[in-house]
Amino acid sequence: MPATDTTVLIVGAGPAGLSMAILLGRLGIDAIVVERRSGINPHPRARSVNVRTAELMRQWGVLDEIEAASLPLPWTEQFVYCETLAGTEIGRVVTGVQPVVNGVELSPAPWLLTSQDRIEEILLRRLAGMDEVQICWDTELVEVTQGDGQVTAEVRDPSGSRHLTARWLVGADGAASNVRRSLDIEMDGIASFGTMINCQFYADLSPWTDHRPAALYWTTSPARNVFQKIDTDNRWLCQLNYDPSTHRAEDFSTETAAQWIRRSIGPDLPEDFDLRVTDVIPWVMSSTVAERFRDGRVFLIGDAAHQLPPTGGFGMNTAVQDAHNLAWKFAAVAGGHAGEGLLGTYETERAPVAQYNADRSRENSRSVGRIRRLVESGTATVEQKREALRASTQYGNWLGMDLGLRYDKGCLIPDGTEPPQVDDPVSEYVPTARPGHRAPHLPIDLEGATSTLDLYDTQFVLLCGAAVDIEAAIDGAHAEADGVQLGAAAETEVDANRDSGDAHPALRVLWLGIDLDDPSGGLAATYGIGEEGAVLVRPDGHVAWRDPQTTGATAMAALNSLLMH
Repeated sequence: MPATDTTVLIVGAGPAGLSMAILLGRLGIDAIVVERRSGINPHPRARSVNVRTAELMRQWGVLDEIEAASLPLPWTEQFVYCETLAGTEIGRVVTGVQPVVNGVELSPAPWLLTSQDRIEEILLRRLAGMDEVQICWDTELVEVTQGDGQVTAEVRDPSGSRHLTARWLVGADGAASNVRRSLDIEMDGIASFGTMINCQFYADLSPWTDHRPAALYWTTSPARNVFQKIDTDNRWLCQLNYDPSTHRAEDFSTETAAQWIRRSIGPDLPEDFDLRVTDVIPWVMSSTVAERFRDGRVFLIGDAAHQLPPTGGFGMNTAVQDAHNLAWKFAAVAGGHAGEGLLGTYETERAPVAQYNADRSRENSRSVGRIRRLVESGTATVEQKREALRASTQYGNWLGMDLGLRYDKGCLIPDGTEPPQVDDPVSEYVPTARPGHRAPHLPIDLEGATSTLDLYDTQFVLLCGAAVDIEAAIDGAHAEADGVQLGAAAETEVDANRDSGDAHPALRVLWLGIDLDDPSGGLAATYGIGEEGAVLVRPDGHVAWRDPQTTGATAMAALNSLLMH
């Protein structure tokens, strides 16, 4: 490979770009982040931290800070629909977003409501201690060229233009991505089906909200708005839905926005009611996915690759999980034990997820629209309104969509089994270790690890039944691939594999009933293996391969075929 300034150049320092930087830094892979802004955008924007994303943040050591910056959990438990905030309540939808079902804990992390500016602050603090990562603020991408096994980016900062070279470039630069446009990658889908104004404001809305804490308060008159509490300091976000044929985005000053918000709180609001709008941001609701997520050595993640309607809060979460899917693959190829073909599985796996999440989010938006139209008609009966609310319950009940995330093709070997059968895959989640799925959480006690999810980080992990003999196969594979590793961090975390001293440097092996206590057999049953079976889990926590009756040679052959995609 030719000499480069960095292994990975990341364009954009939003949640997607910062997550990619953290992931690479933890794997010992050097990266440079360039961001055209001078710092964090103080506007709250995204709020929802889904359970799967919270699990990743727990792994990075920042979940405690995220929780401290989040609303108390009662604010996550329902949506409220009303005509105005102080007026007639249409109804409520109870949410099912927390990972506890019938008393069974399905994750060690909760679903949280905070704000993107707080999240970015916390991620930046996490990056501050990583020597592998450099962030360049006030630096704008001008042009991208590829050739000779590297990517060259012309960037401009206050001191002038310069060139940076990297082995790979990641476009994490948002919906208006310069990276995507430079590659002439088109977006497929609905580019505009709603015009919105995001308004950050401060006011004491407790008389109308504290007795019914909710993630969202949808209003119908005199305008279609949604109120979202940001923190416990009376900071709120209101999304104004306006008609561009009668209003122009540029006409929404902070004063105009304050008038709209006051009307949606209630017509009898006192003139001296203290309400201060600090900023307004026009935007267009879209549901689009890029026609491709990769062009040579350039990859798109986050809003650069897909724009999701906010109804569901999956935009930022999908972005963070894009980074989680791709980072370990960069490390595997950079470490020399995986072929370049492994990087092709990023688009294979993530593009269908982005499309699915975009479709479900658009359906949620339509459900809200039906409720509002019924109320605005003035002729709807109480039962019709209740039926519209019942029909909208997937919106706010998406645990299956969150934790049931799966890949059907990519870096995995199907085992011929079918996914768990549920009545509603959006709301219902059944733990499974079927290849492609997120490996299930179960409580464990192993060297500080309290969840099986703690095991899946920088290496592949092979969970074996007690009767599986794999040491000879590991020794042989290690001899063939001496010095190969996922990244610098992986080298220090390789398990001793029963103190053999010859662990495969990309693999950690654990035996159920020996390394992991499983007296009830619950872990073996959930993962679908017995004493003679094994399951292989990727560094990103997705199951790659499973065999209920295997040999060490078969397991190592599976690992090698996955890495040499």
